[in-house]
Order: sequence, then structure tokens, then C-alpha cells
Amino acid sequence: MIALYELKGKNDRRYSLFSWRARMALRHKGLDFESNPVRLSDKAALEFSGGKTVPVIRDQDRVVRDSWKIAEYLEERYPDAPSLFGGEIGRGVTQAFNTWVDRALVPAMLQVIAADIHERVDPLDEEYFRQTMEKFLKQTLEESRARRDAALVQLGSVLAPIQETFKRQAFVAGARPAYADYILFSVFQWARVMSPHELLAPEDPLCRWRERLLDQFGGFARNVPTA
Repeated sequence: MIALYELKGKNDRRYSLFSWRARMALRHKGLDFESNPVRLSDKAALEFSGGKTVPVIRDQDRVVRDSWKIAEYLEERYPDAPSLFGGEIGRGVTQAFNTWVDRALVPAMLQVIAADIHERVDPLDEEYFRQTMEKFLKQTLEESRARRDAALVQLGSVLAPIQETFKRQAFVAGARPAYADYILFSVFQWARVMSPHELLAPEDPLCRWRERLLDQFGGFARNVPTA
């Protein structure tokens, strides 16, 4: 069985957005995996991978780190399982979308939920998370919480084009979900697991899309500890 190394928070949460990309990719390929939880500050636990961040998978004698590299590996290693990209053109477009999500959407979401995440990481990671996040945000977690309303407005602006997309099609990839959907979904699952605030109104096209993803693979992503 494939071993997946991912972050653990309070109440056995699996909260890394990048690990959620790997989780959904593994399910898309129909592959079982075993979760190996690690703490954010415990870099020694990942030394075998040659890096310090999750996700990491171990598939027999292969170790692969980084969510994008894991997706590429799964696509090449298991070509007879459903495709994550739908061909080389799809792979290229998905990689461009991956970059946009990481550079535009993830920072906007962090401005909204960083303080909530801090409350739900493993207790031994709280100080490490605070130091790392406040350096990234250039403000304290308390200040970010006080500015949440303005951050929500900015997040809405970033998401506006995606809202329009889901007025025309069910998934990012079209009629059926693929890895591009899991990239976007990972950000909302991250928020769902670590923040008690609902970010999407029921009438939002994005909300309906998220619900469809939560129902995929027998409700795999829905049936996890949340905030």
C-alpha cells in the first residue's frame, strides 16, 4: 500500500492543502493509501524524502515529494487508471492553473483563515506556525483576524472568475473532475478542516462545485474531522 506523509492537527485533522491534492489524486486513480501523520515542526520525520515538507508518498521503492510531482508520478506509474490530466495539453494547462492557485488564491485564503489554522494545528506546532505565518503575512495573527472582513472582499475578487466558470460547466476540467479540480478543491478543504467560518453562500456556483467534490469517491473528503 502507498504511504502518504501529511500534516496532523488537533483531533487527528489532516490539514495540509497540498496533501489534499495528493489524497484526491490517489482516490482518482483508485489507489489505497496509508496516512502517516507528521508535525509541521518535525523536519526529522521527513529526512528520508530529501526535503522538509509534505506531502510525500512512498510507493514500494519510490519516494516522491511535492504535490505536483506526486500527480505526475501517479499519472506515469498508473497509466491504465483514470487520467489526472487528460493528455499532454491538459497537463500543461493544469500546471499553469496550479501556479495561479498557489500564487493568487492561497495567499488570499491565508489572509482570511491563518488565525483559525493556528488554533487547530498540533499544540507542539503552535509557536512554529505563528512565527512562520506572521513573517509571511507581515502582521500578527491577531491583526489578520481583525482585518478579516477586508480579506474576505479580496478573496471574493480573486474567486470571481472561477465563480463564472462554474455557471457554464460542472468542474474545472469540464464534465468530470480531474487534477485541476483537486488543486482548487484543496484550498477549500483546507479552510473547511481548519476554519469554522463558511466562506461560500449556498447559491454560489463555487459552493455547488465544492459539494460535488465532497461527494466524490463515496464522500471521502466529506467524512473527515472539520472545524
